[in-house]
Amino acid sequence: MKDIKYNHLRAMLSLTKASLKAMTRNPSAVVFNLVFPLIFILVFGFIGGSSFKIDVVFEKNSDTSNYIYRELTNRNTISIIKNLDYDAAFSELEKGRIDAVINIENSPSGQQIVSLKTTKASPERGSILKVIISEIVNKQNLAYSEAQVPKTELKEIEIEGRRYKTIDFILPGQLGFSLLSAGVFGTAFIFISLRQTLVLKRFFATPVKKFTLFSVNL
Repeated sequence: MKDIKYNHLRAMLSLTKASLKAMTRNPSAVVFNLVFPLIFILVFGFIGGSSFKIDVVFEKNSDTSNYIYRELTNRNTISIIKNLDYDAAFSELEKGRIDAVINIENSPSGQQIVSLKTTKASPERGSILKVIISEIVNKQNLAYSEAQVPKTELKEIEIEGRRYKTIDFILPGQLGFSLLSAGVFGTAFIFISLRQTLVLKRFFATPVKKFTLFSVNL
């Protein structure tokens, strides 16, 4: 009778299936590997950061020697990001990683034109920045109230963009934490349980390789 070669791949799949069934029937494994990380995700998903900063990029040709630029740089809530070209800044604006792109230019008539680009990916910070700039512009125009044409004009442009939420940042970390805890603690508990129930000793009596048995329980 011809010997049939043992299929280690089939054995690995069978052991994997049995291991998943055993995990779902173990209350402690379900709590620590599924329920506990899910609670963390839900809790931290509704908690926002305590720091508040509005990230702003000025275009390369912007006039940085005027009153508006100085006022914005003196605000504690506004963070000026430098050394970023327009294409990169526009891409970051669409993704919501920065809150606005500003360009300040002087027209031939001597009027200052402030172009403010915000994104729907960061509507709260964009709205606050609009209020701040409008306050500065109105203050400057009030100082030149005798002029027939306002000293400064504000132009607002809002672009489309993906709106990021806190859960977008919390979810990957909590999933990684779940996998890490399952890999570190789950493997140790499984092997202890297999040894106490003498199942591990029976596995060693089969043609299954030790490496296959160890990799299934990782």
